[in-house]
Amino acid sequence: MRIFKIIFLSLVFILALTGCFDKVELEERALVLAIGIDKYTKENDTNTEKTGEEKRFIVSMAMPEVSEGEKSGNSNQQADPMSEDKGKSINEAIKIAEGSSVASTIELIDTYMSKNLYYGHTKVVVLGKEILEDENMLKEVIDALERNNEISRKIIVLGTTEIAQDILQTIPKDEKMLGIYINDFYKNNKKNSSFTYSVDLEDIIQQLLSIGDTAIPNIQIVDDDVRLTGLIALKDGKYISYLDDTTTKGLLWIIDKKSLGEIAIPFENGYVSTSIFKKKIEKNFYEQDNKIVCQFIINIEGNISEYKLGKNIMIDTEKYKMIEDEISKYVKNEIENSINTISQLNVDIIGLKELIRKNEYSLYDKYNLENNNIYDYVNFDIQCNTKIKGSGSIK
Repeated sequence: MRIFKIIFLSLVFILALTGCFDKVELEERALVLAIGIDKYTKENDTNTEKTGEEKRFIVSMAMPEVSEGEKSGNSNQQADPMSEDKGKSINEAIKIAEGSSVASTIELIDTYMSKNLYYGHTKVVVLGKEILEDENMLKEVIDALERNNEISRKIIVLGTTEIAQDILQTIPKDEKMLGIYINDFYKNNKKNSSFTYSVDLEDIIQQLLSIGDTAIPNIQIVDDDVRLTGLIALKDGKYISYLDDTTTKGLLWIIDKKSLGEIAIPFENGYVSTSIFKKKIEKNFYEQDNKIVCQFIINIEGNISEYKLGKNIMIDTEKYKMIEDEISKYVKNEIENSINTISQLNVDIIGLKELIRKNEYSLYDKYNLENNNIYDYVNFDIQCNTKIKGSGSIK
């Protein structure tokens, strides 16, 4: 009898562990794929909120919307937008609310919904230009996102020189939903493109707290499509400038280890294209002529991806070396031009102060970099070494 009691109690315990008392069924959830946050103005008032509270923020949420045909054919399940099977019946719905704080505005959207907001599939938050131009409002936004335990700190953060709501309402061509497009873009582009890179919420929090200066990828509308291009520079937690693709490429050589890409240089009345597959960055800091020298040595490796039909560059040692040297000059020039741009803006996107503080604190202290303009006390020594490992596959 005792053994039967033990078995019975064990079964009860197992059933208790696998119980679903607090479970929220999938069809009862509203899956939030993307969030857009804008500063409220009378011009972009949607006239939908009559709560009486001051309007300061506009929050937009993109959610998958299943067609009636899909619902009736599969009434007990809600299609998962992140699955490989993205059926044509799934579209994107935008829910918008206005409020005095980000948290209260999100709560307002939740109040209006017949389903519970679910952030397990939320991939991106887009910040409008007017939010980025207001230091205090930007800090409120980041703080609200950080305190929301349902939103992952790994959510991708994008900025726009336009209105975030417009970005969410523009469906990428050949795509169904913005959140999935952004997620797939960074997931499938292992090199992260040579024009942009991924920044998540945790990165932004750390950079704003430790440095105050940072850069976030820019997303904009081009020909009724959305495009990731360039960077938005923030100084002291506030928008200062848009950095175009050319400037971005130069910066990514030294601030993003994953960013590689393709390099095409003029050579012999044509162009030689090289695919960069490996990059290593060495950063050194030392004093010279009453300045701190910031030395960046970029070692890259690549394969020839395009030259001329019938030409095997690998057997011509002299030309082979010439191409390596030209690539090195090209990369060095890109970096120096980009550094010159951010120096004029006086924005420490590279994080020089923090790098010097960690690596050469005596110099950091000597020049009082905590309180002084970093670019008044530094010189740059940019070096680039290129190694071509192969000429690609020629059949």
